[in-house]
Amino acid sequence: MPQVQSKMSSEIEQGTEEFNFPQGIAGFPNATRFGFIYEGRGNMVCMQSIDMPEAAFILTPWEEDRLGEAPALSQEQRQCLDMVEEAALIWMVVLNPFADPEWVTANLKAPLAINMSAKRGIQCIRKEPDLELRYQWMHQPDKE
Repeated sequence: MPQVQSKMSSEIEQGTEEFNFPQGIAGFPNATRFGFIYEGRGNMVCMQSIDMPEAAFILTPWEEDRLGEAPALSQEQRQCLDMVEEAALIWMVVLNPFADPEWVTANLKAPLAINMSAKRGIQCIRKEPDLELRYQWMHQPDKE
């Protein structure tokens, strides 16, 4: 996990990096260019579309201790990401602070795979029936 944090932190600090999601994100197929604009509490970051400002997502790294092994990529997904080395790949889950009044939830059905060296990402829609759309990730922060 620290390795993922340091990769994300170095990209956020630069502030000028643009990441390409050639297939878009579910619900926003025309949003293909994104930037990381806000480093949140803990391991959270906001990824916002450059093409469609209304498309913004709160992300956090995939936690293997909590969720198990990260998903495997198909050959087609690896090509889309321009994968050369596995070390450049990070997995993120999309957080939703609005779906539940007590919990910030995580969408385990559609994590993001990001190739940090190629600045490319894809959303991986997973078909496993036991994956949750609203996995209880963390209690809602105090509103103080």
